[in-house]
Amino acid sequence: MNDMNLVAMVTGEEYQASSVLSVAMVSNPIHDAVLHGQGEAERQRLEEMFLEMLTERPREVLVMKHESTIVGVLRSQECHERSASQEQVAAEVDEAALDDTDSRIAHWSRVWDELDPQEPHRHLGPVGVLPKFQGHGIGSMMMENFCAQVDANGEPAYLETDKLENVRFYEKFCFRLIGETDIFGVKNYFMWRATKSN
Repeated sequence: MNDMNLVAMVTGEEYQASSVLSVAMVSNPIHDAVLHGQGEAERQRLEEMFLEMLTERPREVLVMKHESTIVGVLRSQECHERSASQEQVAAEVDEAALDDTDSRIAHWSRVWDELDPQEPHRHLGPVGVLPKFQGHGIGSMMMENFCAQVDANGEPAYLETDKLENVRFYEKFCFRLIGETDIFGVKNYFMWRATKSN
């Protein structure tokens, strides 16, 4: 696709990037399960979550622009080593009893946090492309750039996803499945990309 430009997000683009991610990901199974739907109210709540992330914890964010408009977003962050004593043991939770959205978001985040690897790595996510631009190789272009960066830095990488087709997509970039768990009845997949040896 012509007129595509992959660049670092700059201050002031957080709102547009958050909107892109929310539109791209509102139909994801885990978001549907946690937010109880895929409508405009749920999309707006997701946008708020992404906006908070991109403004308070931006780390490294790449945006794909089409004629100066953001159509794809890829965020990653460096995660340092943590000791086993820093880990929390996931408590048994009756997910059916978590009927308010804040509690459901907190539970989902806690499960993902507790499964995050102890060793240093680059954590990938969220990654999203506007639906009308999907299928044109934009996700692959962003991933190729990400993989080149982590390879140059000698970093392993890690991600979570809730869609089996995403597992197949990330496998093309040398991620391998290292775990699975159910959250609110949705299968979540955890993937690791080893450091490339030179």
